[in-house]
Amino acid sequence: MHDFRPHDSANFADCLAHHALHTPDALAYRFLLDGNDNEALLDYAGLEQRARAVAATLQQDCAQGSRVLLLLAPGFDYIASFFGCLKAGMVAVPAYPPSTSKILDRLDAIIRDCRPAAAITSGEHLEAVRQRLQHAAPGARLLAAEAIAPGSAGDWKPVTVVREDLAFLQYTSGSTGDPKGVMISHANLLHNSATIQRHFDNRRDSHVVSWLPPYHDMGLIGGILQSAFVGCATTLLTPIHFLQRPVRWLRAVSRYQATASGGPNFAFELCVRKIKDSELEGIDLSSWEVAFNGAENVRAATLEAFQQRFAALGFRRSASFPCYGLAEGTLLATSSGARRGAVVRDFDARLLEDNLAAPVAPSAASQVGRALVSSGHGLPGEEPCIVDPLSDDLLPQGRVGEICIRGASVAGGYWGRPEASAQVFGKDDHGRPLFRSGDLGFMLDGELYVTGRCKDLIILNGVNHHPGDIEASVCREQSCFRPDGSAAFAIELDDGERVVVAQEMERRALRDLDLGEVLAGIRASLWQQHRLSQPLIVLLQGGSLPRTSSGKVKRQECRRVLGALLRNLLTTGPGEAGEGETIARNRVIAAESAGQLLELAAEAESAAS
Repeated sequence: MHDFRPHDSANFADCLAHHALHTPDALAYRFLLDGNDNEALLDYAGLEQRARAVAATLQQDCAQGSRVLLLLAPGFDYIASFFGCLKAGMVAVPAYPPSTSKILDRLDAIIRDCRPAAAITSGEHLEAVRQRLQHAAPGARLLAAEAIAPGSAGDWKPVTVVREDLAFLQYTSGSTGDPKGVMISHANLLHNSATIQRHFDNRRDSHVVSWLPPYHDMGLIGGILQSAFVGCATTLLTPIHFLQRPVRWLRAVSRYQATASGGPNFAFELCVRKIKDSELEGIDLSSWEVAFNGAENVRAATLEAFQQRFAALGFRRSASFPCYGLAEGTLLATSSGARRGAVVRDFDARLLEDNLAAPVAPSAASQVGRALVSSGHGLPGEEPCIVDPLSDDLLPQGRVGEICIRGASVAGGYWGRPEASAQVFGKDDHGRPLFRSGDLGFMLDGELYVTGRCKDLIILNGVNHHPGDIEASVCREQSCFRPDGSAAFAIELDDGERVVVAQEMERRALRDLDLGEVLAGIRASLWQQHRLSQPLIVLLQGGSLPRTSSGKVKRQECRRVLGALLRNLLTTGPGEAGEGETIARNRVIAAESAGQLLELAAEAESAAS
């Protein structure tokens, strides 16, 4: 057992087969059916059998290399179906099961793009999926996961799968257009899993807890597949169980003595804001070694607030684990390293606007400083590099430019999109695979600092403004502002370019809303911290901003939808909806331009009066 080197496997499914053979009774996954203590257990032998049954069923009608769409809720059926695809030599395509119209639109785009030979879903979604397949993939076989007979495992025919073969298509969130299928090979998956193990210091006696959706890279690779790679156990709960009561996450970490668990920055923020002191009795977080924080802007204030709130429960500052990754790099690219804690440094905000990173002393930070959280370092020889977005020239440390990741985790491109792939995938000077991320950042002392997005960058009067900074400033203004519900962008008007800040509010706050004070506070913050005058401000009900399927706010879509709304408000005036505005309009609490109200919802008007 001690000689097993999973990263040397011929394909990722061999990792599962090894554990099923040598530690068949060891716990692979625990699923909390109610988010609390109603649990189901699955050992390695059981998962291997279920995966073989799925593989055998697929092999009846589908050729090796076919794409198989996975449309299943989080749970053992999902995990077994994913591994079943790998064991059949087929390409898994994880996606959300059909529910809302937004998800159906995304699903249609994925079906058109990958042309699956089969789809696996649950009985309750069979008809909905059948209707989608009939249009774009009429010959695809449709399977209900619960109808796959466990006894068919004996019919599985082993296939030869090599490291260069595709393991799955990871569809991007589609923040700027149709989702694109990132081609992840077995080699990519094995290499990045080894990277995660090394950065997280995962061992066979480690324990992972994850509530992250399995349809995305962080939930799938970081939250599920590490178990099969390392041979440790993972406890799972659904995203909705966490969102309904964030304390369930901390209770699971405590009850099962998790060593690794995490999520995007908003999850830590949610715990600080939503968990009541009365819910914390008996929780022990002292086992938590790696509290990974990635997938969105990591805020120094959030890290500090989480530490302050939960230190008494045993949460250690050294557990904070900022990281950076993306689907095109399989998952993890850089991290701060296990048990090291977050590195937070202050930089001259004025020089950052000129793309220069100059650290400032703590004594000067309150006047000119901008706190940035290091996303850590990459593997030796695979560290990110920074290039000028316009000239492609390599930039020295301390210069802000486009982040490029490189190494064996970089995917092979986008499925069926050679032109789009050629624009962002390539090779570095040493022949290593390279991907241009579209993110802005800089390297300093071997550490990566992320500052924003190339496409989202706001440039006014020759000054660069990063939307994340503006959003962070606005979020701090009111406790009723949703920390994951902000969008800053610029729109073009007749009199020039203007900054727009859209902010979601908790609905309960309308009862005691002092609208004038709230709007004035936002204006003051934008001027004092960013020298932005005459902003357009939109306050919205929670859940109104366009989001990707992974929950990230789509700034480009916000610009399109809210930009059209604001232009009409500026020309037609309050109460006169333009064509196609109804949906956006009825979510608006208030909108103003340079201190003048453009729109005021009836309930806000009542509260304000």
